[in-house]
Amino acid sequence: MKSATYFASAVKLDELPRDERPHVAMVGRSNAGKSSLINHLTSRKDLAHVSSHPGRTQTINLYEIDKAFFLVDLPGYGYAKKSLQTRGNFSEMIKDYLRHATQLRLVLLIIDARTPSALDAEMFAWLTRMKIPFVLIVNKVDQLSKSEMAKLNQALDKKYPGAARIDHSVDSGVHRKNIWDAIDLAVASDV
Repeated sequence: MKSATYFASAVKLDELPRDERPHVAMVGRSNAGKSSLINHLTSRKDLAHVSSHPGRTQTINLYEIDKAFFLVDLPGYGYAKKSLQTRGNFSEMIKDYLRHATQLRLVLLIIDARTPSALDAEMFAWLTRMKIPFVLIVNKVDQLSKSEMAKLNQALDKKYPGAARIDHSVDSGVHRKNIWDAIDLAVASDV
């Protein structure tokens, strides 16, 4: 990866610029680390806005990578302090994008290793049912002890059977390379 720049934002899929380059979308609960992951992958601390307050990403945000494809930062799902209507709107925005973005090649389903939730399992089941290709990114693994990580791995094997899975920590270049390998494989036929 040589270049990464902000490209566009929209509230609806049909508001995004017409562009046939492939998309790789980040989806996950509010504060699971989607924007931080974009910054880590691109080695840019301030490309995607990061907040300690859940629910800050409220639009579909496109980041152009090497002028070849887009990383797409979607709003988080499930933040309880937003109104039920707002949460429903985000959920519909996410699902509308995932169902209808013809350029979508891969979804990175990001879960917080410290607090995997039923909403993550629902998104896993929905992506599986819709036959949308995805990789499960278990984020913030650096914040777990070895014994907590072992328990988490057992739970994830049961909850997400057969899922391609990559552990991630902002401290590890190995994990970043593994994620890039998955992205490169997904967009290779288009680039």
